[in-house]
Amino acid sequence: MRYDPTRPDAASAPSPGVCRVKLGKPDPAPMSTVNDTPSSTPQSPSGPAGRLRSLWAVPQVRYPLLVLLYLLIGGSIFNAFLADLRDLFAALERLTASAVHHLVSLFSDRSTLRGNLVTFDGFAVSIIIECVGLLEMLIFSACVLAFPAPWRARLWGVPLGCLAILSFNLLRIVTLLIVGRHWGDYFDFFHVYFWQATLIAMIVSVLYGWIRLFVHR
Repeated sequence: MRYDPTRPDAASAPSPGVCRVKLGKPDPAPMSTVNDTPSSTPQSPSGPAGRLRSLWAVPQVRYPLLVLLYLLIGGSIFNAFLADLRDLFAALERLTASAVHHLVSLFSDRSTLRGNLVTFDGFAVSIIIECVGLLEMLIFSACVLAFPAPWRARLWGVPLGCLAILSFNLLRIVTLLIVGRHWGDYFDFFHVYFWQATLIAMIVSVLYGWIRLFVHR
């Protein structure tokens, strides 16, 4: 085809090999919407007080701190009334010695009792206040009171658990009497190491039993 400039439509016809570009205003770009609504994401606490609150909200941190707090309160009360409770402590020593004597008398007639001194076939032990289980009961009570459980369950757990610890402590003293009488060389090992570790295991076992029976039943 030949280009004829005399044709009426020659001005509007495209020249061979030339692309026509449409001129005009560009299409407006889509505008992004901005959400002015405040974010619902909680802000992390700032400052020492906020960090302490955040740390206190962690159960693994809060529970041992509460146990230490209850131990501090119980120990302070114990020391404050130590002088006034000496007669009570002496009575507890004699009561514990009497209970041990009666337990040994169930299987042997070679047990004698004199005050807080228990003798089994010539081997004697003196029951002092550290032997009656007060410290173990204090630790157990602090663990129960600090546990996140209903207060009714805690008030049941303290006396029942202390009774179980008292019973186990009597068994401990009876065993020490037997060990001291027949295997005297092992008495210190059982008294200082074995039964101390066993008492810790006893506290944990009673605490676990209380949780299963009264908390997670």
